[in-house]
Amino acid sequence: MAALGWGYIRTKIKNQRVKFLSFILIVSILFSCKKKEIFDGPNSYSDGFENYSSIEKLIDGDDEQWSFFQNTHDQTTMSIDSNFKHSGNWSFKSEAAASTGESDVVKASINKQFMAFWEGEIVHISMWYYMIGNDNVTWVFLFDLEEKTAIGAGPGMRLALVDGSLRVEHKFPNPDIKQNESNEILFPRDQWVHVEFETKLSQKEKGYVKVWQDDILILEQENWQTLPKDILYFQQGTKAMYSQIEFGVTAHTNTIPVTVYVDDIEVKVIN
Repeated sequence: MAALGWGYIRTKIKNQRVKFLSFILIVSILFSCKKKEIFDGPNSYSDGFENYSSIEKLIDGDDEQWSFFQNTHDQTTMSIDSNFKHSGNWSFKSEAAASTGESDVVKASINKQFMAFWEGEIVHISMWYYMIGNDNVTWVFLFDLEEKTAIGAGPGMRLALVDGSLRVEHKFPNPDIKQNESNEILFPRDQWVHVEFETKLSQKEKGYVKVWQDDILILEQENWQTLPKDILYFQQGTKAMYSQIEFGVTAHTNTIPVTVYVDDIEVKVIN
């Protein structure tokens, strides 16, 4: 009787486990079908900063335009400026204050959220940057494509100026994409530079990243994971998508100020 009793209990546990796993599978399938509805948003945006009378006008409160500024220091300022512009009469000026050290991350950027770039899509971003001066600044982040998450900074990819040249850094476990040292092209200062960033989004090694600087392909990585996995750092889930774009000085830790201008931004999906 005891043996029969334990056999019955084991069978019940097994059946409950099967039911639980089936429930999880069904919920996952239903969520996968619905998440594009739930997290729907625009997959294109452009701005030449010509339609604003003041910096405050960039934020409309409805996420039709830009969503918010990131300003971490009192001495950091952002403005609509006419001194340097790629086209038209105005550009976005980002003046990021000096950092006091590695733990003091300075941000001076604009962010648009509630967008929707999904796995399998090819996202192309065109932007013009003008960096003031020839000071030796490094690890200056200029653009982020990321997902908003509940815990910590959103995972994604970002363009970084490191030792005078651009590279792609990942905000999830993946190596940086760097230029070949033998034919590295430096990022010019005190002039407008056209930067294009293109990526095919994939949670597996089926995506790619390409970066052009003034129409020259400087970075290319094929067969690459360009989206974080569903479970990030074993703490939180992701949605196999990106939902935010960010421009300006998105982060730096240099002990001198960093000033850049941004103009003629265009973000779109091309497939």
